[in-house]
Amino acid sequence: MDFAYAVAVAARAYGAQRDSSGRLLLGQALDVAQALPSDATDTAMNAAVLYAIPQVTHWTADHLVGVGVDPVVCEVVDLLTQKSGEPYMDFVRRICAAPGHAGETARLVLVADLRIGIVRTDSDVLRKRYESSLPLVRDALAVVG
Repeated sequence: MDFAYAVAVAARAYGAQRDSSGRLLLGQALDVAQALPSDATDTAMNAAVLYAIPQVTHWTADHLVGVGVDPVVCEVVDLLTQKSGEPYMDFVRRICAAPGHAGETARLVLVADLRIGIVRTDSDVLRKRYESSLPLVRDALAVVG
């Protein structure tokens, strides 16, 4: 699956939805992809534009498979989906401990998302949460990845 197809799927799923600050969700997704290293894999780039879909739409990772998204990308998306009732730090630790290519890719995407969140959020509480999470995920990249 190429990046253009992933962006098209993201555009279809997000539509014209906006976040609480008024930014288009598709724009946020593209910003996360842009924040990845220049040598990021296709899997990482595709996951970056698709990862938030299960959190903010009715689409699931299984739905993404059904529209032709690579199963490994869907595995990354599923890792990056905070489960119902899952405390935020448990979510972060789960991603930090996730094995294999999907786990490493999920950590790369989460680092990019946290970096953007730190700069963009208007909430001091969220900024502190992101700032405290970022070193954990970076450390996991260095150890596990």
